[in-house]
Amino acid sequence: MMLTLGIAAGGEAPAQQATPLNPTNFGLVSPQPQSELPQSATPPQQAVRKPKRPVRALLEPSGAASWVLSDGWELAQTDQLVGSGGSLFDPAYDTSAWYNAVVPGTVLTSLVEAGVYPDPYYGLNNLSIPDSLCRTEWWYRIRFPQPQDAAGRRAWLRFDGINYRADVWLNGRKAGTVDGAFTRGVFDVTGLLSAENVLAVKIRPPHNPGIPHEQSKAAGRGPNGGQLCLDGPTFISSEGWDWIPGIRDRNIGIWQDVTLEFTGDVTLADPQVITDLPLPDTSYADLTIRAEVTNHADEPRRAVLRGTLDGGAGFSLPVELAAGETRTVSCTPAECPALRIAAPRLWWPNGYGAQELYTLQLAVEQDGVRSDAEQVRFGIRELTYELSVDTPAGEELRIDFAPTNDLCGGEMPFDSFHRRPAGDGVVVPALKPGIDVSRLRRLENDGAAPFLVLRCNGVRIFCRGGNWGMDDGMKRVSRERLEPAFRLHREEGFNMVRNWTGESTEELFYALCDEYGMLVWNDFWLSTEGYNQNVNDEELFLANARETVRRFRNHPSLAVWCPRNEGYATPTLEPRLAALVAREDGTRFYSPNSRYMNLRTSGPWHYLADESEYFLRHAFGFSTELGTPSVPTAETMRKFIPEADRWPISDTWYYHDLHFGLPEYCEAVDALYGKAESLDDFCRKVQLINYDSHRAMLEAWNSRMWNSTSGVLLWMSHPAWPSLEWQTYSWDFETHGSFYGCRKACEPLHVQMNPHDGQVLVVNTTRDALMHGRVLATCYTPAGKRLGRQEAALQEIAANAVTPAMAAVLPENVECYMVRLELYVDGKRVSVNDYLRSPGRDFTALNRLAQVRLRARRMARQDDGRATAVRFEVSNPSAVTALAVKFNVRDGRTGEAILPAYISEGYIHLLPGEKRMVEAECASCEGAVLSAEGYNLERQTLLEL
Repeated sequence: MMLTLGIAAGGEAPAQQATPLNPTNFGLVSPQPQSELPQSATPPQQAVRKPKRPVRALLEPSGAASWVLSDGWELAQTDQLVGSGGSLFDPAYDTSAWYNAVVPGTVLTSLVEAGVYPDPYYGLNNLSIPDSLCRTEWWYRIRFPQPQDAAGRRAWLRFDGINYRADVWLNGRKAGTVDGAFTRGVFDVTGLLSAENVLAVKIRPPHNPGIPHEQSKAAGRGPNGGQLCLDGPTFISSEGWDWIPGIRDRNIGIWQDVTLEFTGDVTLADPQVITDLPLPDTSYADLTIRAEVTNHADEPRRAVLRGTLDGGAGFSLPVELAAGETRTVSCTPAECPALRIAAPRLWWPNGYGAQELYTLQLAVEQDGVRSDAEQVRFGIRELTYELSVDTPAGEELRIDFAPTNDLCGGEMPFDSFHRRPAGDGVVVPALKPGIDVSRLRRLENDGAAPFLVLRCNGVRIFCRGGNWGMDDGMKRVSRERLEPAFRLHREEGFNMVRNWTGESTEELFYALCDEYGMLVWNDFWLSTEGYNQNVNDEELFLANARETVRRFRNHPSLAVWCPRNEGYATPTLEPRLAALVAREDGTRFYSPNSRYMNLRTSGPWHYLADESEYFLRHAFGFSTELGTPSVPTAETMRKFIPEADRWPISDTWYYHDLHFGLPEYCEAVDALYGKAESLDDFCRKVQLINYDSHRAMLEAWNSRMWNSTSGVLLWMSHPAWPSLEWQTYSWDFETHGSFYGCRKACEPLHVQMNPHDGQVLVVNTTRDALMHGRVLATCYTPAGKRLGRQEAALQEIAANAVTPAMAAVLPENVECYMVRLELYVDGKRVSVNDYLRSPGRDFTALNRLAQVRLRARRMARQDDGRATAVRFEVSNPSAVTALAVKFNVRDGRTGEAILPAYISEGYIHLLPGEKRMVEAECASCEGAVLSAEGYNLERQTLLEL
């Protein structure tokens, strides 16, 4: 069935006037009354101050002539220094009262690590940390020696990220300032550096930190953000949102690396690698290398730009620079034939192919001596974008926009102030006057119009993934902390993440997206138009945006730039930001809104009791937000909720974000599965709801793939702290029901059943068509007795498409039953999908099932000293079905779950006598065991790893 929007043809409705909406949310103007603050039977934990460690600078090599200042930092509040005597720039200055500082890290990270404040993620501890931290200026200080063999070279200090503003002083002289959280500070310190050095950085907080709203049952979820939005570019959610509390320092500090570098007189900056494929042909790729080259000397310099790809093919280009000149140098296959790559290894989003990456080594030389060098990792791929647009004359076109080739005079060709309604809140832009339409690749309208469709290497990508509100609420963003999240996204079958309001804008985020095949929808630092405040300083915003685009434009994962969450940029900012993206990037689409323009509106975000609503009302277009609550396991909740607050539901639950859709969600537990009597009982039952609701959202979009749907991003996939609301795994990387519901719906070959009409569909999101398919639909009682079976043969399963299989015939007059769908290809089962169904929405029969025990045997094991991987066969020898079986890797001595662990199956139903192959992987751990538990299965140890 094709979904028809209210208005589908160009010219049938006039374009809307592009009238900006005035902000209405200023946040709190005074703290909440005591009666509205969350209450707990457990007082906050008492922090235990740690002895100060000896301070010794560590210069960690990061290149042939660069060092990261990674240890030896100290931190002090500015007020503490008044009257302390001496100069903090003096190497002999007494810092005994200073704190050891974590760099990279925030002020709060350092203070928690030093034992000044308790862990803000536990219980209501965050309330015991003063909000004055974000209204205070702070000093960071480090003493370090000059590296050997640096004499005679230019010295540079580079700050990759501070928040919010900083004054940088080296040996008592000011080197410069850094303004905004997402810009770099690069300072020539050649004349300031000495054998022994004192670097001091004064951190100045944002002007409008706001007052956090503290979530409780009495106060509700409160406003999303407030005054801090005025100070973008910064981490606007750290004032508090409905998925994170107010972070007491607003994440100020030196949150990214500080590097000392040495060069000659000629330097490189921000090299860009542009990859161009002659689509639909992918047999070769043309690379264009651009780099900014600067001569810092007082006289002309001759230099040579040299590059090699993966240590093999090389190229060179002579460059002559006047004194003080900066020039952008470009190298194409016309000048350097080595830049035409035959049979390139292509980068693909997850599920569509491998994530192949290349390394460019680029150097500039003077008289045969290296002056400066940069290393760039990139992928060969080309993104294009299907969308509907109007011509100035009012004709609607469907085009495949290829920014690498289709930018007109270096500008985006779209007029985003033209907003013609296309039905259901969707609007369509127009081409700017004077655009040569013949240059654009026109497409026939199909079911995807008027919505955005992303293509990679000429192939339509069915985008499924989730929003990241922030990588970590305290900006602890090491690879060790972040990589498991991306691995879990890949395991879920996701291929896109949204960097919501740019809160996760850092190199590692994009690098991991490259490695794990996650396309990135990248917002800048504005939130909801007509609600959240617009920024006070648009020049500062644009300066940080320019830096962001130039720094991260080589990442193949980065797919879309967007000015704000839920709305358009201001009329003064919008055209300048669009032009900036076209000028500084030139290879990606700029979407002027995260909803409405060629996109579906966002939401809903609450629990829907009837899954059919997703299929009948919400599944159309490309949606950047769709969510439902997601309470984790009881085991996870015990890690951050004190015992007295765990049951019944308390203010600590509300403080950890359980609010949106809470009544419907919690009532569903009692109504569907019987009244919950304890934390464990609630969490056991709610995982069935989590699994079904997350699977339903994604399967709704699957059901109309390319027949109006082209992408859906869950709100949210990743938690920024221990949350009970929107997430597909929990903050400790435990994978609860939501994770496995997503994983099931997003498997590359998938069989599913629509809840509203019983249609059974085969969803193939791979690039390969398959022959000789067979679908089985079998109904069982909860105990496992077979009620009936249907079968359908499929001659072909089309590539990147949905293939109808049959209409399921479901049992009548049965209180509760299970429908099992199975997909076979060439006799091999490639997908199994179970649905628990009850016409009267009463699943209490499940509570009467007998308890079961499982068996398992190990089939294969690998251990390289870092990770252990096992494949095992689990079987159910019992006479009844084992429901919602969850596996964990555990420490055999303590019983604690070892996380993260990557396990291929979870919350599965094992029929009597059934066997299933499961794979598990985790960090190597002596004495690890594999456990299983389920709805009618007490936790048991299955085998030793």
